[in-house]
Amino acid sequence: MHVTLSRKRSRLTTDADDLIQQRREPPSPALATSGDTLKRSKTQCELDELDVISAEHAWSIDVDAVLASNTRATPTGSTLPAHNNNANFRRGESLVVLCVQGNVQVHYELLCAALPDLYTLSPSLQAFVLCHDPCTHTLSASAPFSLPLIQAATRPNNHFVRLGLLHPLGGGKFPLDALVVLDSNGKRRLVLPFGWGAGKHAATPVGRGIAASLLHLLQTCVETLEQERRNQH
Repeated sequence: MHVTLSRKRSRLTTDADDLIQQRREPPSPALATSGDTLKRSKTQCELDELDVISAEHAWSIDVDAVLASNTRATPTGSTLPAHNNNANFRRGESLVVLCVQGNVQVHYELLCAALPDLYTLSPSLQAFVLCHDPCTHTLSASAPFSLPLIQAATRPNNHFVRLGLLHPLGGGKFPLDALVVLDSNGKRRLVLPFGWGAGKHAATPVGRGIAASLLHLLQTCVETLEQERRNQH
């Protein structure tokens, strides 16, 4: 089913003090400001460390094995329309963006919103959701459509492991949420974390700037890899 893509921006969304703490003297505003500044500085440092990985240092991913895994157009019972870019797929040429998804939704929403621009940069780009079980997976209700969902953990393959994104507390089934870009040679050239690392607070109201920075990195990566691909030809 063809779905018209829009440029709609994703809608990104203190704990109250315990009553038992009422008698405690409130912290100094100066200390609170200092703590916030340290948190922002740490996050900015983590963001600054994110970049496109050089081809010679990037992990090789078996894209054919990923694409051959069990895939569904939409989750069971979902009312979201299906969307894909299969008509423009070029084996050995297309860039692949994987929304590696456990329970975080913001990176899926951002990817959907960014696809019009990404297709302009790279018309044959392919975008997928990589999840534990496509049948039971839940996509954001505010998403405009469903991208193809690929089952990540099937014997003998566990694509979460091969991508280096298996959650250490996920019982061997669930991932660290991320957007991953694979170049036309199957090299893992970019990993953008969401819900952890530099993207730990991307889904919070104060994390809009973080989400915007990660989205900019995604677009820059696609533009860079597409230029690399053209130079190779």
